Amino acid sequence: MDPGAVMFLLFIAAIVGMILIAIKGEESARARCRRFSESVTVEGTVLKFPLKTKLSKGRFVLRGEWRGSNNRYYHIERSFEALEKLSADEIELTPEPFSVEVKKNDDALVELPAYIVEEGEFKNAVIVPIIPSYSVEIEKDTLEASRDMEFAHLRVEVLESGLYGKLYVNVSKCRGARVESEKNRLHTGEKLVEVEGSGEAELRREFWTKPLILIMDRNHSDPRKLRDVFGKKEILEGHGEYLIRLTLDVPFSKDEHDTARVTVSPGRKAPAEFKEPEVKVVV
Repeated sequence: MDPGAVMFLLFIAAIVGMILIAIKGEESARARCRRFSESVTVEGTVLKFPLKTKLSKGRFVLRGEWRGSNNRYYHIERSFEALEKLSADEIELTPEPFSVEVKKNDDALVELPAYIVEEGEFKNAVIVPIIPSYSVEIEKDTLEASRDMEFAHLRVEVLESGLYGKLYVNVSKCRGARVESEKNRLHTGEKLVEVEGSGEAELRREFWTKPLILIMDRNHSDPRKLRDVFGKKEILEGHGEYLIRLTLDVPFSKDEHDTARVTVSPGRKAPAEFKEPEVKVVV
């Protein structure tokens, strides 16, 4: 056989072998995380382990994007910053900052509070408690965009876990107006409300409120699988800096804009009507 053909076949075999090893590793990690999820119990705001467990507490960050010519492979960067070492048979679930951005094109940036199991049968299992609680502040509560005598006016109020607003539009030549939000890290955006022509409309943007305990894996977690948890193709949730943008749609010319920065921080304590978190395996 031609030496070049032999080298090509060896290269293909190596690639196939690497893929099979990765699939096997992911399946093994998923099975381990499922066993771990079945071994823990939740009582109110406390997560209990079957025995004392050595843990590292910190921040778990996932970044994902398609790379290579024609987006041939999905690259995931996983990092963990340990802030504290502990050994415990239970942990108290308290509100901590979290941020989840996953775009429709699979670009992802996920920052989560986490505990990593450091030894034993469940080594490298990642416990992510998401206890939603919010303190919302907005830079200004009135936005206005105008061109000549045509205008769009937005009035925004802060809710316990989100925003509520009313959009008023008065136009004749302009097409209408829309309100969008965008997070400042990955610039993931979403349309909140739109009015075509003149008219008015309400917007209500509630942040994620369902308590969760995610069981992930340090080496095999994929941010795209969070879509099954949050139930959307594009995810924009959690704490951080958001930008609210009002746009007056001007035909054949540059649109008019007004913006307001929204700061979403963790609340001091869990909501009064706290629901027991649901445990989900995400591997």
